[in-house]
Amino acid sequence: MTFIAIKAEIKQLIRLALPIFTAQLALTSLGVVDTIMSGWVGVADLAAIGLGSSVLLPVFIFTTGILLAMTPMTARYLGQNKVEQIGYNLAQGLWLALPLGIASMLVLMNPQALLNLLNLTPEVFSLTEDYLFWAAFGLPGIALFQVYRFFWEGLGITLPTLTLSLGALFLNIPLNALFIYGYGPIEGMGAVGCGVATAIVMWSMLIGGWVYVRFSAKTQAYRAKTRVWPNWLTGFKPILLLGLPMAFALLFEVGMFSFIVLFIAPLGTSVIGAHQVAMSFTSLLFMLPLSLAMAMTVRVGLAYGQENRDALLCSIYTGAGLALLFGIILSLSTLSFRENIVALYTSHTDVVQIALILFLFAASYQVFDAIQVAMAGALRGLHDTQVTMWVTLMSYWGIGLGGGYILAFFNPFGATMGVFGFWLGIVCGLAMAAILLIYRLRWMIQHVEFKQ
Repeated sequence: MTFIAIKAEIKQLIRLALPIFTAQLALTSLGVVDTIMSGWVGVADLAAIGLGSSVLLPVFIFTTGILLAMTPMTARYLGQNKVEQIGYNLAQGLWLALPLGIASMLVLMNPQALLNLLNLTPEVFSLTEDYLFWAAFGLPGIALFQVYRFFWEGLGITLPTLTLSLGALFLNIPLNALFIYGYGPIEGMGAVGCGVATAIVMWSMLIGGWVYVRFSAKTQAYRAKTRVWPNWLTGFKPILLLGLPMAFALLFEVGMFSFIVLFIAPLGTSVIGAHQVAMSFTSLLFMLPLSLAMAMTVRVGLAYGQENRDALLCSIYTGAGLALLFGIILSLSTLSFRENIVALYTSHTDVVQIALILFLFAASYQVFDAIQVAMAGALRGLHDTQVTMWVTLMSYWGIGLGGGYILAFFNPFGATMGVFGFWLGIVCGLAMAAILLIYRLRWMIQHVEFKQ
């Protein structure tokens, strides 16, 4: 690798990652806006959004993880110049997204069994249940949108993701205000109004995605020329074989954070609120390394399809260096500005005091998080996803959630740590994931054969 090649690769990665980052920031800001706008209604509404998001996110992320296979598949087909296969894969992805979205909706509409396991006040229970019911209506729409999104990102086109995500954010703010606080004949619904606004925003994104793919000159060559019907063997199966391990890997990571909320529910609304504040902001920060990882998937997938070893190594090593740099910057920023950040979310003294300590743990894991997600992105580009799934299971659930639970409630080393024990478990789990994925990627580089 020459300096010129590395410089060119940095430009390519940033060209792809910057729009994705802005888009991901906008999408994650939807949850931040929900948290802030509902938080000013009351602590119960803030807790309901925290609990509701913790139930919604795993359901949403599982479907998203499966459909994420569209990106590396499209990138590899592009590298192989298989134009017709790209169009066929897009059609099959849409057929698959429809039942996935409907199933997700039905699951989210029936959370009572899960909520009954928690020691919730009647007010928080009711708010959480109603929020999930209304938000569920948007899941079929967002599943179909994700297919379009991952399709054009696999082609190296990222501007539509940016445009539609910003549009969703700008639409979500007035809709939230309308349904949370009420206006005219519409009565304020508090946290429940966030669910109504979320469903409307999700369907609006699908409409925007369909319009772009239907009419953009950049996508016309890749659309199927004839009607494509669902096919298990040639359509669904390849997507599921690649996507299911990614879905479980994402589910293990997101599930770790979601189950932490469920476990700390008996500790009180202040603890739940503080955890939600810390998670809300750190989720925003995570969008930077995540966007880089998604760009690495495209670049690595393209080089993999072209069977160009030099280009692949350049993408991996350049991306890893950028991930390390981003992780250090995010860690220092979290540590330096934590008091100002927490003040943006809430003025409740108990919530603020707990959240400030949680931000110290968050600063500790930023570097590990950036590295592990970058390694996972490169492995996706190589169509290697099963090992990542097992690594995340062991790291996030074994060390992160399991170790955190022990430290929180049965600490054998001293006094129980409560919510802080879970966050220490997160730090250790992410560190382990980063180390194992680095070794896996090194193994893949050594064993994948290339023509050049």
